[in-house]
Amino acid sequence: MEKNRRIISDDEDVFEIDILELLGAVLSKIWIVILSAVILAAATYLFCIFLVTPKYQSTTKIYVINRQNSDALTYSDLQSGTQLTKDYQELVTSRPVLEEVKAELGLDIENKAFKKKITVSVPTDTRIVSITAEDTDPYMARAIADRVRVSAAEHIANVMNTEAVNVVEEANLPTEISSPKVFRNTAIGGLLGAFIAVMIIVIIYIMDDTIKNPDDVERYLGLSVLGSIPALDEDAVSGGSTGGKKKKKASSHSHVVATETLSDASRLVKEAKIAIPDLDDAAEGQNFAEPKEPQSPEKIVVRKKR
Repeated sequence: MEKNRRIISDDEDVFEIDILELLGAVLSKIWIVILSAVILAAATYLFCIFLVTPKYQSTTKIYVINRQNSDALTYSDLQSGTQLTKDYQELVTSRPVLEEVKAELGLDIENKAFKKKITVSVPTDTRIVSITAEDTDPYMARAIADRVRVSAAEHIANVMNTEAVNVVEEANLPTEISSPKVFRNTAIGGLLGAFIAVMIIVIIYIMDDTIKNPDDVERYLGLSVLGSIPALDEDAVSGGSTGGKKKKKASSHSHVVATETLSDASRLVKEAKIAIPDLDDAAEGQNFAEPKEPQSPEKIVVRKKR
């Protein structure tokens, strides 16, 4: 059987997967999927609460227009202002602006790290520049946003030779944590845990090529099953307080399967020690000796001498 199994495995080029059977394997381990999702979600929540420092964001906005005629605002002024929004973004986070803000606020930080705290964005089809500052202290985040706005307005007016930059709104004092997103990260962690558990179950199912029941013999080896003998548990003990005997329980997963191959049939006959009579002797009319019934033990009689 082992030889035939190896030959079949070597000749098969197509690996078929039963979707319903795969779904059943996943559903049978659904408690593992749920447990993995809960554990990873709880770990993500605890990590965000205790190990990640919360940060706050404060936003201020400015409005920049480059007028060619001081009397009226023309369409060309609006069009040129829209085209120069990317220039304004670069000027807001330029080195002179950052160094001036650090000097006024007394911050000891490198320009590269300080630039990461500032985000400049321009909504589509607008000339409004949004300046957002992020810090672990909400008051410092507001102070950075305001100082960057003032310094950037002066720098833009000097470089672009424009009029004074108008303030759309000043920086607000943030009251909510901007990062980390605790509930979002927790949900993502739970989904990731469930996905990892499902993938592990699927991989184990695909890699498992063992034969577990008689149906697998017919499916994978192409052999007809003659019979199936349940394997018995070894823990069969007798006795006890009542003097009764415990019955042996049959295992539902372990079987001794007899197939139609000649080698298996001869092996089963040899193990069972079955005496097969010679057919030629039966044709000649010879009588076969019937097995004798087991004799009872001899009685030992002890006579007392007189």
